[in-house]
Amino acid sequence: MNRVFLLAVVAIVVAALRRDARACDPVTPWTHMLDTTMQATDHTPPTLPATPAPQIHFEEDSATDGCAGKCGDGNWVGIPAVATDDKTEPARIGYRLSLASGTIPQDMSLPITDIEPLFGLVRVYFNRETVTSWDFTVQVIAIDLAGNESAPQMVRLQHSDSGCAVTGARRVRFGLGWLAFLALIVTAYRRRRP
Repeated sequence: MNRVFLLAVVAIVVAALRRDARACDPVTPWTHMLDTTMQATDHTPPTLPATPAPQIHFEEDSATDGCAGKCGDGNWVGIPAVATDDKTEPARIGYRLSLASGTIPQDMSLPITDIEPLFGLVRVYFNRETVTSWDFTVQVIAIDLAGNESAPQMVRLQHSDSGCAVTGARRVRFGLGWLAFLALIVTAYRRRRP
């Protein structure tokens, strides 16, 4: 009877602490739209300084930041959106990415339209299962709401997984549910010992 009770408690704890598995749509950037009312008065292009190092985000490393953290918002390389403009706020400045040199892996793609940054980053998405390394340079142009374009900046996107990675392998993560489960097993084992 004691074992059945213990197993029931373990099952309840693991079920209660398990993450919500409902699907949600990944967060995607907005297409940059021009404001025709600004085109008659704004003729100053945005300023795009040298871009800081890109950030790499892997889906399995997602934090819990709302929907994006629960379902992961994909695997991406984030180019910091650092352009400024005299009339367009930074979050509304669009970015155009084009290949300048190198080769983009098959399951990695540049945005096909001008896009606005998402949480301060211009994202280039890739499939983690098939894309493990890349090395290419993109040309980045900032575009304000009136359509004025900055001088281009070159940004190198480069990453290489270590040679010890196994294709298709995923890291095992132990959450609170598994820790509670292991603690109950250890407790039950110790009680059985004389």
